[in-house]
Amino acid sequence: MKLKTRIMVLGTLFFILIIVYNILNHHAPSKHDDRDITPFEKPELDKDETIKEMIKKYKPNYDYKLKGSPWTLAASWVSDRQIHPEDIPELGAVLRAMSTRPITLADVGYKGTQLKMTLLLQGQQRVVFKPKWYTRDYVITDSPVSGTDRHNGEIAAFHLGRILQFRRTPLVSGRRVNMKREIQGVGSKTLLNTFYTKDGNMCFYGKCYYCKGPATGVCAEGEVLEGTVVLWMPSTFKLKLHKHPWSRTYREGRLASWETDDGYCRKVQMIDYYRDGPILLDIIDTAIFDYLVGNADRHHYETFHNTTETMLLLLDNGKSFGNPFHDERSILAPLYQCCSVRVKTWQRLLSLQDGILSSVLGGVLDGDPVAPVINDKHLIALDRRLKSALNEVDICISKYGMKVIVTS
Repeated sequence: MKLKTRIMVLGTLFFILIIVYNILNHHAPSKHDDRDITPFEKPELDKDETIKEMIKKYKPNYDYKLKGSPWTLAASWVSDRQIHPEDIPELGAVLRAMSTRPITLADVGYKGTQLKMTLLLQGQQRVVFKPKWYTRDYVITDSPVSGTDRHNGEIAAFHLGRILQFRRTPLVSGRRVNMKREIQGVGSKTLLNTFYTKDGNMCFYGKCYYCKGPATGVCAEGEVLEGTVVLWMPSTFKLKLHKHPWSRTYREGRLASWETDDGYCRKVQMIDYYRDGPILLDIIDTAIFDYLVGNADRHHYETFHNTTETMLLLLDNGKSFGNPFHDERSILAPLYQCCSVRVKTWQRLLSLQDGILSSVLGGVLDGDPVAPVINDKHLIALDRRLKSALNEVDICISKYGMKVIVTS
């Protein structure tokens, strides 16, 4: 009888231990989980002080005095897994050079669907110039992929990538270009043949997939055209184009496989390229990034193909910040279908809650040459979408436990 009682007691204790283990294993992290969070991110710091310190860290110092070539320095920053380092006091000097250095050559931007110019700046540095199409308050109300590129979205996306610590976005700065004084004298014949005047303003329509003539052109205000300059990648790094596994069909009434198959991620994971290495987790990082900025147009992506350990580059972010009133959940499909996220990404998102993200990005963007870059409605949308992205992670944790948070 005593043996039977002992067995029953031990069995009961074992059952209780299993229940406790399952509860702990499936318990979602608290809002202020601070494991491995760097000192300025710790929740115990005053929120206002945290915001102040982060703005100080990420706002470029445009008055920084640089010795040597800004282009050589920027090229030296690029490596297999980052386009620039985390701490770069010289960044402001490079961005200032991008926005002020004399233009020595100008040509059409041949590749892609969007209107742009290719410029050569003093010192033989190539940049892409994307022109302003919309006012800051204009809202894209059609589909999430509608409209032309938002030049200001490129600027905001670059600095957001820095704040998220992704560091996979090429350097971007706003710039105002005088088309008559800075472009006409150095422009190629192909480019200058697309110049025209409308209502007293200088305009051009360039050469691209959607560039069909003056009806598809863009106009300056008088002679001055606002836009964004994007720094060209060093020639030593060759890009390889990949079709995004979660790309849209871009055909009305036709859905992609991932939009109808809840088990789609398992099929992606069976592909060698995504089963091994960092790219699938890069795709999930990118999905979070794109969701925050509202970019549903990442149908392809680029990697370095001549490096030992490559990364997904966050190029072409012009379809971001179009509609601050719509949150396109489908952009997060790689996250909620794979239910996996890097621990570093998850912790970074946690540290930017409660309005910290919008306050920091807003403060960082204040210094750009074409500030204000985005309006407050877009900053409010960032905080709302951050909360939604973290909620998707919490749902995955409630289903599968903390194993969804991976360390690689």
